[in-house]
Amino acid sequence: MMGLCYCCSLVTLRIFFLIPVVIMNFQATLLVTLVGIVASAPISDKLDIMNKDTIEKAHSLIKKILQDIPTTHAAWINNKSLILGDSKTRLELEFLKKDMNIPYAPVLQNISEISSMKTCLANITKGLQLHLNLLKAISKATTLAQTDEVKDLQAEIQELWDLIEENQASDEQSQTLEHDLAKHLTSEYMTQVAAHLTLQQLQDFSRDILRIILSMAENPNTVHPAAGL
Repeated sequence: MMGLCYCCSLVTLRIFFLIPVVIMNFQATLLVTLVGIVASAPISDKLDIMNKDTIEKAHSLIKKILQDIPTTHAAWINNKSLILGDSKTRLELEFLKKDMNIPYAPVLQNISEISSMKTCLANITKGLQLHLNLLKAISKATTLAQTDEVKDLQAEIQELWDLIEENQASDEQSQTLEHDLAKHLTSEYMTQVAAHLTLQQLQDFSRDILRIILSMAENPNTVHPAAGL
C-alpha cells in the first residue's frame, strides 16, 4: 500500500513538473508562429505605399519614357559624334560632364524591406526631378531649339514624378535641385553635349527605375502578390 502511494506521489510530481514545460513550449511555438506571420506579410500590407494600379501605371510611364528618349535624342541633337548608348562616347565626354557640373543620378538599390522601399522611392523622385530640371535648363538655351519631342518627354517625366511623389509614405516634400548648367551652354556644341549627357543619364536612370518597378511587381514581400505586370 505504501509502495502504491509512493508511486502516485512520483506521478503527481512528474505531472507538476511537466505542466510548466508544456506551457513554455506552447508559448514559444505561438511566438514563432506570430513572428512568421508578421515577417511573411507583404510590405504593402504593413505600409500602403504602392498598389497594383499605381505600379502598372508607373510601369507604363517608364516604358514610354524609355521609348521616347532615343526619339528625342534624334530630333534634338544633330551632331553625329554624340551617339546615345555608345561606350566610347561616354568616356570621351566624361570630362565635359564634370566641367559642366552635371549631377549624377541617385543610385537605386534593390528593395529588401520597408525602409529601403521608402528610400528607393525618394531617390526615384529626386532623380526624375534632377533630369526634369536639366532638360528645362537646356530647353531655355538660345543655342539649341526646343522640339515637340522634348516637351513630350518632360511631360512624361513630370507625370511619373507626380505619381510616385503622391504615393510616398513620407511627409517630406521633394526639393528642387539647383545647378548652374545654364552658364556652360555658351555654344551650340556645348548645349548639344549637355543635352546628350542628360538624355544618356536619363536613359540609364530610367532602366534602373524599370528594374525597381518590375521587382516590386514580382516580389511578394514588397507588394501585393496579385500585382503583376
